[in-house]
Amino acid sequence: MYSEATLIRKIRERFGNAAVEVAVGDDAAVVPLPHGFSAVLCSDLLAENTHFRRESHPSESIGHKAIAVNVSDIGAMGAIPGHCLVSLAVPRDIEDEWIDGFLDGVAKACRRFEVELVGGDSSTAERIVVDVAMMGRVETGRSIRRCGARVDDGIFVTGQLGGSALGLEVLGTDRPAYGAVQRHLYPEPRHGIGRQVAARATAMIDTSDGLSVDLAHILTESAVSARIDRKAIPCFPGARFELALHGGEDYELIVTGPDLPSEIDGVPVTRIGTIVDGQSGRIVLVDGSSESVLDPAGWQHFGG
Repeated sequence: MYSEATLIRKIRERFGNAAVEVAVGDDAAVVPLPHGFSAVLCSDLLAENTHFRRESHPSESIGHKAIAVNVSDIGAMGAIPGHCLVSLAVPRDIEDEWIDGFLDGVAKACRRFEVELVGGDSSTAERIVVDVAMMGRVETGRSIRRCGARVDDGIFVTGQLGGSALGLEVLGTDRPAYGAVQRHLYPEPRHGIGRQVAARATAMIDTSDGLSVDLAHILTESAVSARIDRKAIPCFPGARFELALHGGEDYELIVTGPDLPSEIDGVPVTRIGTIVDGQSGRIVLVDGSSESVLDPAGWQHFGG
């Protein structure tokens, strides 16, 4: 069984060489910030039986996702991820293999996304809780927010939608959708694309809670409405339209702006609609000759 000292020792052995002033092992990390940049800070937590189930989600995937979802948030601001703190609370009887797999997932994700782990915390709890805080950087005054969408801007999404929700549906079943399961367990944030489109974007957000909910966040913050074309929404192969519209955890980007290329770094970028004047937060779904007001129905904490 792991002790706190053992866990800290393993983390220091794996992550204690970060190229910062003070890394893992002191009361706090000390990280320099380049001249002309501002810090971008975010945090995200994963709770057992809310975001994952121990019996169906490999611990390595949970470590990966804990890093990836924060990288996605940093990228959605047009920023570059840099350093993170990882805090972990687990039951006293957690298996050593679970911890080792989790740390493997964290380490691989940090390498893949060029993030340095510089500290964190540990505790016991009745269920597993993972909390990651991350710091990135962006040129001062150039972060991309949710509140900048303007009338006549295009609405664009990267990649395909509904894959993670489909993966969750088929996880542990015999239904043939391996690509969807992989997408759910090991999401790939589009932070590099976020950085590349920042100069052209007026607003941006990642699809952590689902297209309908996250687009509504942009519209509400920008005090505008939107018209989106049902036929233009790119669905993940095998995913029902409802999953593409409302399913979360795809970690694609929704970007508003005058124009974007149709592909960036091999990832398709699809225009799905237009920002229009009107009631703040209102989404009109256009399906051929018919139109309807869309009720956002993705994931909402405390909202059911």
